[in-house]
Amino acid sequence: MSEIVEGARESEGARERADGRERGGRARARPGTASGGALRGAARAVRRSAAFWYAVAVLLVVGVWQGIIVVAGTPDYLLPSPRQVLSAMAEYREPLLSEGLVTLGEILLGFAISAVAGIALAVPIAFSRAVERLAYPLLVMSQAVPKIALGPLFIVWFGFGLTTNVVIAVSVAIFPVIVNTALGLSSIDPDLVRLGRSMGASRWRLFRLVRLPTALPSVLAGLKVASTLAVIGVVVGEFIVGGAGLGYLTISASGNQNVPLLFACVICLAVLGVAVFAVLDLLERVLLRRHAVARSRG
Repeated sequence: MSEIVEGARESEGARERADGRERGGRARARPGTASGGALRGAARAVRRSAAFWYAVAVLLVVGVWQGIIVVAGTPDYLLPSPRQVLSAMAEYREPLLSEGLVTLGEILLGFAISAVAGIALAVPIAFSRAVERLAYPLLVMSQAVPKIALGPLFIVWFGFGLTTNVVIAVSVAIFPVIVNTALGLSSIDPDLVRLGRSMGASRWRLFRLVRLPTALPSVLAGLKVASTLAVIGVVVGEFIVGGAGLGYLTISASGNQNVPLLFACVICLAVLGVAVFAVLDLLERVLLRRHAVARSRG
């Protein structure tokens, strides 16, 4: 009997030692698992980041570009290589920088005016059916007319220079701001408005605390679209007016048959447009996140 008891104790001790080793192995494995999960999470964050996908898009475009040159044997005067364009950017870096700053200033000014004026004009459209019915046909007609056809008229009114370029940019970029803001302000749940009125909230308080936060995603979407349209409007103005800016430098490079510089100007314009859009996209993420946190707390 004692031998059986001792054997049972020894087997139990062996099982306990085996369980201890297994638990220790799992405990030692956890840090590796955690670090692996952290690495996978970091990889997912990189893949989800906008910068990663911008880099992938640039590499894809450059690869296709170089592939066309190699396969089709396109001559340099029609399609210069990426290396030639980079060389042109280095050679003409001073005019590209100076004219790029002029264009950037016009873009920011045109976008700012479009944002402020567009939101201000959208408020009465959202609150008055009569104003909406009167304003929308005028807005549609203003967008149906090609801005390049209005360029000579703007030159007569505002002369040559920055003002005409900014006016053309505003005429192009203001439309999505008005439409998206008016849509966002008028698409609010009526029950929220009735609830606020029953609690004694004034129209201004309802607008500030209910309508505007609800319309925020639509407003920001309109501003993002307007940022790209402002770039187009400014370049059209610089094509027509001339004198300064990347648009003027593009026309000058085309006239001189300097195709690498022409491509360099186009790339700089694309970089400006993407930069302005990326800033607005970041602003949208921050504001919407704060709005979501405020709603969850309130």
